[in-house]
Amino acid sequence: MKAAVFKGKESVVIEEGFEKPIIEPDEVLIRVKKVGICGSDVGSYESGGPYLPEKVIGHEFSGDIVEIGEKVKKIKLGMRVTVNPQIPCYECYYCLHDLENMCKLQNYSYGTTEHGAMREFFNVKAERIHILPDNVSYEEGATVEPLSVAVYAVEQSGFQLGQSAAVIGAGPIGLMIIQVLRAAGASKIYVLEPVESKQKIALDLGADKVFLPKNWNKIGRLTEKLGPNHVYDCVGLSETFSSALKLVRKGGKITLIGMHASTFELNSILLMTTNNISVRGVYGYNHDIFKTAINLFDQKKIKIDSLITSRIKLDQVPEMFKILGNPPHDELKVIVEFD
Repeated sequence: MKAAVFKGKESVVIEEGFEKPIIEPDEVLIRVKKVGICGSDVGSYESGGPYLPEKVIGHEFSGDIVEIGEKVKKIKLGMRVTVNPQIPCYECYYCLHDLENMCKLQNYSYGTTEHGAMREFFNVKAERIHILPDNVSYEEGATVEPLSVAVYAVEQSGFQLGQSAAVIGAGPIGLMIIQVLRAAGASKIYVLEPVESKQKIALDLGADKVFLPKNWNKIGRLTEKLGPNHVYDCVGLSETFSSALKLVRKGGKITLIGMHASTFELNSILLMTTNNISVRGVYGYNHDIFKTAINLFDQKKIKIDSLITSRIKLDQVPEMFKILGNPPHDELKVIVEFD
């Protein structure tokens, strides 16, 4: 069996010779159908970590149950599933308070510290399984994980029905946040995005207006010079956070989702105090958020066709990482197909 293996900085290779996994009594075996390449996969490719070398990558995926461990209940052969890749300890303070994304084993997950799904067969603890409804496709199932990030960000921001929002960055997470905000009843959604192709997709998926980042102040004119109630920074650079501070209305809320800067300067930090701005970082999701994300797909409130820019086979993965790790490029979500 072939698999895509993370070797270290700028090195993802296809290796042969992987045996079909033998499952433990509390595990199931999945025949993988679709795997998404995540921004964190690319981040580790670019930097060399925190993924562990020699591990099979892939934590956004879907597939079919083909074997069931003897201790596993309520799961049947042939079920179509996705998986929450986090592996919590279940014992620390955070796990005991429904905050498994803050577990002391943070970043311990399938595809990072344990072998992931970018191979034909994948074994996983049964309790991490989420069953896909009949009208949720395998591709949608493979994007439940990033949609969960978007759902969690909007939930944790305290967004309320009828409020306005601005989204900085129309990458996969930003485009999903736009759709979650629309489903949650946003009055207006504004987007800052420099790439023309992504601007068009943002409008197609529910944004009211899209501007170049340098024109952030135009949003103020459309909100009676108040600014939006919420700003979601999906980029995480000094300049995008500075724009968020200047853009959000007094008493508003900024939610930080993307954090890619090695250094971070806060040139407009005084605005946090003088304008009574709340800033919150969010990371990951909890187990129940996965159910919400699946329900949004089931209700057809989220569209992903325009987000998927390439569908490739396993042997093409190393070359795709070279593209993704060397921007600029036009890729958004890349799906690796196994069927």
